[in-house]
Amino acid sequence: MQDGSGVGERHFMLFGKIVQSFAAHELLMSRIMAHLLGTQTASAMLVTHHLTFEEKHRTLLDLLRHRNVPLDQYDRVRTYLNVLLTLAPLRNDIVHSVWVPAQSPGLIQPDWILNPPPRLKALHAGADSPPGDFVEDDTEKSAYSLDDFTEIAANLENNLALFSDYAAEAGLVGKF
Repeated sequence: MQDGSGVGERHFMLFGKIVQSFAAHELLMSRIMAHLLGTQTASAMLVTHHLTFEEKHRTLLDLLRHRNVPLDQYDRVRTYLNVLLTLAPLRNDIVHSVWVPAQSPGLIQPDWILNPPPRLKALHAGADSPPGDFVEDDTEKSAYSLDDFTEIAANLENNLALFSDYAAEAGLVGKF
């Protein structure tokens, strides 16, 4: 079943898996923060619910540093979180964009890519570049196939399992 845009039921299912995986990662992050603070998970969630994913990422890493967690544990947690950080723009597009067929067959992309309002142009220039300079970034991915989404969803699921196991083994959370 498709919604008329070329985006089928399988896309929507994979979108849901990706978004839910981010939510599960954020819950694990809250559990780690709560453990480090000696409080309940709900309390950690309450004080961070207004933060973006990127801000929660930074908050958890700052808290790990503040609590003097061994550097190897800090590095492992950061590695698990960085997987998410690289995929956060995709999650944001899934949540906030309408998706349409891309120019290449079998790919879809957020609608804003085809009709971007001028204010949506991302600045990829350095901080010392003249104002208004826009540098195209050919490496930025904006169109995805079903296989891409399937692989991303599987990678997120695997990352969550490994991160959860590591957090339990390292004593950063209790066992589920």
